[in-house]
Amino acid sequence: MNRLTEMFPEIYRYGAQGTGKVRLISGLAASLALCAATGYAVSKTTGSWGSYLAVVSFMQFNMLVFYGTVCTARSVTQERGERTWDFQRLTPLSSFNLAAGKLLGAPIFAWFLFACLLPAALTVVLFSPAIYKVFLSRYALGLSISLLSMAIGLLASSYDDTGGSGMGHLSGPLIGIAGLSALNASFRYSDSLSLLLANYIYFYGHRLGAATSILFLVLSFLAFAAWAFLGARYRIGRDLLEKRRAWRLPVFLLFLAWYIAGFEDGSARSGVFPAEALILPGLAAYIASFLSCERREYWRRWLAGESPSRRLDDTPAWIKSAATMLVISGVLFLSYGFGRIYLILPLFLLRDLMFLQWCRFSASRHPEMMALAYLALAYALPMIILVPAKLTAVLPALLPYADIGISAAANLAGPLAQVLAIGYLLRGKIKGVLSDKN
Repeated sequence: MNRLTEMFPEIYRYGAQGTGKVRLISGLAASLALCAATGYAVSKTTGSWGSYLAVVSFMQFNMLVFYGTVCTARSVTQERGERTWDFQRLTPLSSFNLAAGKLLGAPIFAWFLFACLLPAALTVVLFSPAIYKVFLSRYALGLSISLLSMAIGLLASSYDDTGGSGMGHLSGPLIGIAGLSALNASFRYSDSLSLLLANYIYFYGHRLGAATSILFLVLSFLAFAAWAFLGARYRIGRDLLEKRRAWRLPVFLLFLAWYIAGFEDGSARSGVFPAEALILPGLAAYIASFLSCERREYWRRWLAGESPSRRLDDTPAWIKSAATMLVISGVLFLSYGFGRIYLILPLFLLRDLMFLQWCRFSASRHPEMMALAYLALAYALPMIILVPAKLTAVLPALLPYADIGISAAANLAGPLAQVLAIGYLLRGKIKGVLSDKN
């Protein structure tokens, strides 16, 4: 054991389980074959070292992002399914050691395959030093996005309380696909900076140069990766005496809205509403709410709590998310013009999250899946039925978009009525939870 595995025994355990001799030899042979085949194909087409570097780095990081994310997203989920998770939490290892060990150890074979392909990329720099900037930009972006995607996978897995068939297994491929989209978009942007008409980043009106743009993106990805890792670490620790948890999710959503609005600020000043600054925090609020399994027993303990500070810390994630999204929508509404969409989207989000909690109070074994299925129908059926029937005037009452042909009150009437109806049903469920002693 080396110093790293002494600090994080989880790395040693994953290495012993997932890096057998046959697997390592076959992985190395496959990597060498890919490098040789890629070199032959490039020599018969462009014959460019830059093209060879682009293909090798594309294979490296697409494999690392997707496969590594799947591994971290099932790390805690698999432990729960095998009934070994509670034992791990009783060991002297701190929550940081456990989280870091899983982040670095669970995808250890993905890192091995990455290392097998790395000499081919370094050979390109050796024979063509002029493209070292391309090498640095691609690998800085690729590594930062890989860490971000893996950290989000670990965060999702740490919130999965259901074991073998839980959100960890489902979220891994989904997060991996999202990571691939971000990775390849970043690669395309990096390559575009070498063109004559480069598309530089503008952040709140400040133009960033080529190198500064790459550095800004890398630091952004690493900051979000650190945030996701800390969230997983807190969840893995789950110290019952832990305080000041109430601010974490709201502060993250506020920061994410501020960050996204920085990219959209220029278009907002020209009259285009920065919808992404509301949509992406809303998506994060959905994910956080669905991953937090706050069911009957949780609500009994929360509502019966005597300490106000403790009750604030234990506030259900969907309530914190919905309240924060209302604040974000209000700030955007006042900052970028009185756009109706800023009022409509939070109402639909509140409706969906209250329905999610209503499902959790039901007798369903998988209430989150039930909520997702019904919400998907709630958004799909109006389009399927009303559009062919040419009843599009009814759509604003059922779908989150603003119809400028009707008044603001008419736009808000439908979602507000649904919020009140779901709120009334949920109120009845909460009363039933409090009165149910079984």
